[in-house]
Amino acid sequence: MNFAQTRRSPFAPWRVASALIAAALVASCGRGPLVPPPISTAGPTIQFQIIVAGQITQAQGDYIIAVNAVTAQGTSVNPGEPAGMPTVAEAQAGSFTHWDQEFVYGFDTVSAPNGFNYAYKALGTGGQVSFIPIILTTNQFIFNPTLTTGTGSNNTLSITLPIAALSIRSNPNGTNPPTVATPPAVLLHVNYITTDNSVGHTPQDQLGCCSLLTSGYDLVIDLTTAATYFNQLTSPPTKMGPANPNLFITGGQIIVSP
Repeated sequence: MNFAQTRRSPFAPWRVASALIAAALVASCGRGPLVPPPISTAGPTIQFQIIVAGQITQAQGDYIIAVNAVTAQGTSVNPGEPAGMPTVAEAQAGSFTHWDQEFVYGFDTVSAPNGFNYAYKALGTGGQVSFIPIILTTNQFIFNPTLTTGTGSNNTLSITLPIAALSIRSNPNGTNPPTVATPPAVLLHVNYITTDNSVGHTPQDQLGCCSLLTSGYDLVIDLTTAATYFNQLTSPPTKMGPANPNLFITGGQIIVSP
C-alpha cells in the first residue's frame, strides 16, 4: 500500500512547515499544536538515539520514533486503545492502533520548527487519524542528528525530551483544553522506523531481527526507573535490511533519567 494514500500518516508529506501554519490549524479545525507549559530538560528526561549503518541523511528519507504510552493501569493514554508495540503494518493499514506519539526527522521536516516534527495522535470523525504538532521551546529538548557512534561517522540521531511530554494526548472529553496529560505514562513501547523519500514514503526498516518482516518484537521502556537500553535495540549481524545503509537501522540507545 502506498503510504501517501492512507491518510495523514507520519510517512506522508503533510508536515507542518512553520509555527504560523500550525497555528492556522487551531482556527480551521478546532485542534492545534500544543505549546506545553515550561518544562526544562534539567528535570526528568528520556533520550532516544537511532543508529544506522551509513549516515543520518535528511534528504534521503524519514527517521521515525513511534511511541505507545501506557499508564499505571496498563492501558494506552488514549482511552479505549490497547497498549503494545507500534509497527509499520499499523501505519500501512491506516489504523495507527499503538501509535500515541511520533517523532520525525528527515526530508519532510526541512522547514519544520526546530528541524523536526513531534506530535500526538488525534482521532477525528469516523476514526480518522491525524497527528497534531507539539511545539517545544528550545529549553525543552536537546536535538542532534549528526552524532557518531562506534567506528561510524554521523551515524546517530539523538533527541532528548521531557518525560512529562510523553503523557500528552488528545482530550477525550472535548477540545477545551485540546490536550490532557493525566494520568501520566509510566511505560513506553517504542519502535524506530525509516522510510525513503519517494512520494509514497516507502518503509525501509524498523527495529527487530528481520527488518520489515519482524514480528513479535516488543521494546518496553520503564519511565519510572533510571536505566540505559542498548542491547535490546541492537540488530543481529544476520539482519537483512534496505540496500541504502543510511536507512538501515543497526540499533540505538534509550536513556531514562526520571
